[in-house]
Amino acid sequence: MTDIDGLPLSDAPLPPLLPLLSLEEAQAALSVLAAVVNGDEPDFQTARWLLANLAARVPSRE
Repeated sequence: MTDIDGLPLSDAPLPPLLPLLSLEEAQAALSVLAAVVNGDEPDFQTARWLLANLAARVPSRE
């Protein structure tokens, strides 16, 4: 089997991916983003909680 560049592809199944967000975090992200898109003010505490949880997972820029 090859891809469009003619490179061989493995037939081995890929390992399962870990979710980037928990269900609760994903729902919070949707809530915050929907409020912004709708021109509403997002819930400050939800946004702060989500930011803290995401920031803990992102490597520093340095």
